[in-house]
Amino acid sequence: MWGLACVVTGLILGGAFGELFLDDYYKFSYLDTYIPWFAFISISAFSLAHQLFPGKQVNLCFSLAFLTRIVKRYHWIMWVNFFGGILRIILMVSLVGIDSVMDYRLAANEMMNTGLGTVGLVFRITSYVQMLANFYVALAGCKAGMQTLKFKEVVFLFILYSPTQLATGGRLFILYFVLFYFGSFLLGRGISLNKHRSFLERREKKTILLAFVGMLSLVSLIALSRQSETKHANESAIAKFTYISEGMLESEHYMKFYPPEEISPDYGEFLLTGRSEMYLQYRKYLLMTKMSSIVISAITSLYTGFGYVGSLVVWGILAFILEAISIKCLRRLTIIRFFVLLTILKIMYESIISNPIQGNYAVYELLILLALFYKPIFNDTKT
Repeated sequence: MWGLACVVTGLILGGAFGELFLDDYYKFSYLDTYIPWFAFISISAFSLAHQLFPGKQVNLCFSLAFLTRIVKRYHWIMWVNFFGGILRIILMVSLVGIDSVMDYRLAANEMMNTGLGTVGLVFRITSYVQMLANFYVALAGCKAGMQTLKFKEVVFLFILYSPTQLATGGRLFILYFVLFYFGSFLLGRGISLNKHRSFLERREKKTILLAFVGMLSLVSLIALSRQSETKHANESAIAKFTYISEGMLESEHYMKFYPPEEISPDYGEFLLTGRSEMYLQYRKYLLMTKMSSIVISAITSLYTGFGYVGSLVVWGILAFILEAISIKCLRRLTIIRFFVLLTILKIMYESIISNPIQGNYAVYELLILLALFYKPIFNDTKT
């Protein structure tokens, strides 16, 4: 995600996408030197973790038969997710209508954040179902990797997965599906590889190509449906992918608002909540700019807590810890450790677009519940 954001940002600065709504803001004074250090420290932290915990073997502690049984038994979760998402859409349309997709999105986000009334209750419950759906999609992807990737199964699962987050008018559910399903598919395929099997079969290559073209086209179509004539009318469909770099843009803007030589770090006091007075003051200012709904990256919280140099050091420590945990999970990969690995994958993915530590509290709670009630849920006495 960070690599992709850096490439897109470089293209923007080179004028590759033509007219952009936030074009005037893409002028860097700090991130052009910060990001190379950020990348160097990330790679160094990952490499150090592999040096201290050597070995490349993934030791799978559950069988394909067990995985198949779990995927079949809990397929109903995807149907609950599907109808829960449809219910979300019906309730939101009944409240705000569909005259403006962008107005619908803003209202849906407000409802999701405040959680008031019946609609808020539905949003909260379906959010928990969505978390279970994330894990289910990953299990299905791992199973496909160990067996065969089938286009119809991918499309059907994507349809069942989509409505819950589509109900907010957002696009991230598409990338989440790619992250969980195809990320786990690659893991499953790597585990099952042998000298008699190629990494991807010809039919699977076609399936992946069609799936990615369709999903990435959907990203642009949703964005085009949300654009207004006065704000984003000149942006092309391809330009709709540039939002992925807005977390870096916001970090640059934040550093200009609080320059490194003037910022007073709180040393992590508000790292988990992101609600420091300094950041809230910045948000008030942001409301007066075109960036009022900007994507926030993890750099903002780290910079608030530890300053320019300190944020790089803390990020390196976090990257090392998360990579070390991932390696440990892969050395003895049980179902619960697989879910832990997925959560780390989600955290690192989201760090470009949010405060991922704070935003995944409910996922941590779900992991604890799954671990505590493992045997009755999975009916397994071995792992």
